[in-house]
Amino acid sequence: MISIETYREIQKHKDYGASMHRTSQIMKLSYNTVYKWWNLTEEDFFSFQSKHEFILDNYRQYFIEQLRITPQMNNTLLYKRLKNDFDNIDVPVSTFHRYIKSLREQTGLVKPKRQTGLRDNPEPGYEAQADYGQYVMKTMYGNNVRIYFFCMVLSYSRMKFVYFSPEPFNTAKAIDAHMHAFRYFGGRPQMIVYDQDRCVCVNENFGEIVFVKEFEDFIRDTGFSIYLCRKNDPQTKGRVENVINVVKRDFLDGRLYYGCDELNMSCLAWLDGFGNGQINERTRKIPRDMFASEYPKLQHVYEPKSNDVAVLTPDCNVIMYQKNCYELPPGKVSNDDRVRVEKHGGMILIYHALTNDLVCKHVIPKGEGNSVILPKVEKTLSIEEELLLDYKEYPVAKEFFEKLRKRSPRYVYPQCNKIRSLQKHYPEEQMIDGFEFCVREDICSVRELCSYFLYRYGEEKSRLYIPGPTFRYYKDRADEIREVMLNGDGN
Repeated sequence: MISIETYREIQKHKDYGASMHRTSQIMKLSYNTVYKWWNLTEEDFFSFQSKHEFILDNYRQYFIEQLRITPQMNNTLLYKRLKNDFDNIDVPVSTFHRYIKSLREQTGLVKPKRQTGLRDNPEPGYEAQADYGQYVMKTMYGNNVRIYFFCMVLSYSRMKFVYFSPEPFNTAKAIDAHMHAFRYFGGRPQMIVYDQDRCVCVNENFGEIVFVKEFEDFIRDTGFSIYLCRKNDPQTKGRVENVINVVKRDFLDGRLYYGCDELNMSCLAWLDGFGNGQINERTRKIPRDMFASEYPKLQHVYEPKSNDVAVLTPDCNVIMYQKNCYELPPGKVSNDDRVRVEKHGGMILIYHALTNDLVCKHVIPKGEGNSVILPKVEKTLSIEEELLLDYKEYPVAKEFFEKLRKRSPRYVYPQCNKIRSLQKHYPEEQMIDGFEFCVREDICSVRELCSYFLYRYGEEKSRLYIPGPTFRYYKDRADEIREVMLNGDGN
């Protein structure tokens, strides 16, 4: 849609006696645009505008929230999300693009330009880069231990932070690592650059980024924006990739592993001395000195206060926590070790303080002076074994699960868990029909099974268990199956 000034300019040329073709040439508009508004009155213009562009003001906060998290989001993708989330809206694409362009200019949420050469140094406090690394260390007994670490570097000052974990980072651990980094820096930057890590986004399907819900909530609560780039992209996030190499080369090489707590303490001392105290090769300045001018630009992060974490020393496999006694499993913790107790809702989780391994968990009893013992462990069947028992009379089911395990050995549990949910929607004969199809096609996976059910039994039931952002991918495969069935034997 054109602006009111453009409309009035068209009418001015009309009053001067210019033709529509000449007006389109002078104003550099398409002939169809001039033709559309040539004979309409100003009242018609405002009526049309109120029906279209002003409607988008009702969704202004929705647009701001989407763009604040990912300002690099394509406007076309934002339009698709709007149509998916609000079925009743009907706005021309050109009107939408014009509105979003104006909104970006008003809020400053402009789309960052992709860097194709050497990057300019950003303003202090504007950008940080984050990434994950891993390294194999030796223990004092000569055993190999793989450790994982999170790195964040402020792009202006090159001030670094590193946090180690004995386990791969999931979303919860990644959020904790971010909070440690914000405490170390004394605040957060405006934007953080990542690659498409699984802790941050579920997938990146041709530009449609699906974020992990917990991390998206963390971004919204904390207030920073993110920029996603491709993996191993030195032009975009080469600074943090360089930090990962520096940590491996200058800190981890030749160091023995005595636990992640000791590693994190030693790394903080290394960062305060060598890590952030040496002249940077690019800026030719010391990061700690440059950080003095960047620190005031960082945004403070408010943290909820909690007294639900304690570090205790067990006595004969028993700890006292908040006036109740809790039993620990024998052999996991000695009397000289310390454990960390964390309260979550109605439960406590007990970790080994040095290795960060989960020792056990207990339900918090009511009252005080209780003795909580460990429940007796009974051997239970895995979900895969339970499903095989459900279909023990059908050899095709056993063949399906054998091929599923061979195809995706690391993802057997989540796929079996999904099949368990499918049982709520499809009776036994339909499940066996799906297994037979997958075995016949030699594609034994949950995605193939769900796509077949979508083709065979319709969309209405499938939408109950297929997530909305990924539904179209199942639909595409279902359409392929339909085409194969129609061109084949028709079964």
